[in-house]
Amino acid sequence: MIKLFVYLLLFAVVLYLLSKWGKREQELKTGVPSAPPKTRSLLKAKPNPREVWIQVFETATVDEARLFQARIQEQDIECIVYEQGKKDIHGNALKGVGIAVPKTAAGAAQGIISRSPD
Repeated sequence: MIKLFVYLLLFAVVLYLLSKWGKREQELKTGVPSAPPKTRSLLKAKPNPREVWIQVFETATVDEARLFQARIQEQDIECIVYEQGKKDIHGNALKGVGIAVPKTAAGAAQGIISRSPD
C-alpha cells in the first residue's frame, strides 16, 4: 500500500514539473509570458455570512415587491425578495412576499419605501 502511495506521489510531482517546464519553454520561444493565473473563487471577497438582514417591507404581490427592490437597488443597497411562510410563530397569516436588506442599510431602505408614491 505504501508503494502505491509513493508511486502516485512521484507521478504527480513529475506531471507538475513537466507542466512548469512546458510553460517556461513556451515563454522562451514566443517571448511573451503566459497569461497570469486566474484568481480562485476562494480568494474573492464574499458577503459577510454573519451580517444581520431585516425585513423592511411585506406585500401580497411579487410585482410590487420587485418594484420596491428596483428602487432600493438604484441607491446601491443590497436587497432580496423572498417568499414568506404561511403563518408566523403566533399563528397569524403572513402577506406572502417580503423584502430584506442588511441591518446597516435598513434606515435608508425604509426612507426610500416611505417616499414612494405607491
